[in-house]
Amino acid sequence: MTKVQRGAVAAGALTLSFVLAACSADSTGETGSSTETTTDSVTSSTSQSGTEIDAPKDAASIDPCELLTDDASAALGMEADGESSPNDLKPSLPDICRWESVENSFTTVSLTAFSDRSIQQYYDNKSTYGYFEKLDVSGYPAVVANTEDPANSADCVMYMAASANQVVMSSTDISPNDVGKVNPCDLSRKSLKLSLPSWPAAK
Repeated sequence: MTKVQRGAVAAGALTLSFVLAACSADSTGETGSSTETTTDSVTSSTSQSGTEIDAPKDAASIDPCELLTDDASAALGMEADGESSPNDLKPSLPDICRWESVENSFTTVSLTAFSDRSIQQYYDNKSTYGYFEKLDVSGYPAVVANTEDPANSADCVMYMAASANQVVMSSTDISPNDVGKVNPCDLSRKSLKLSLPSWPAAK
């Protein structure tokens, strides 16, 4: 399989999970238009779920390829430049940016920000995922919402509350040779942890 083919397969799988995640969140009836690139700024520290967010971020106000700085991508072992692409299955959703590993093109990190969406919507729809886990990323509430147990999978999809009404997705894929040896969620979590300090603060 060529590098281009690998990218196409990964992008297709990611697009599908992207749409499924949006549908799950939309099913609560709480989600507004996903075409918004910015969100009404919040200075309050409590989200719709009652989860305290001490330093809310406005990640949706920047280009998705700016979510990961050059230093952060280097720390992850990724190429400096990410590649942005629209969602072909649901164009109303925001673009996503994908970074490829310097050493292994099978390993990738993809980031995007959803405005008008709360982490509570994932809590409420946890039954729609094959594997669901609540966690914390540097003090921000997050969840793993995967089709299967990431410990035995090549991919992980993680959502973190950047603010009361904004969620950032980190989707990672690892080499098939690493399945069962490396948990792809470790890469998802690390990408969010390294990324969020550079995101603009919510006003």
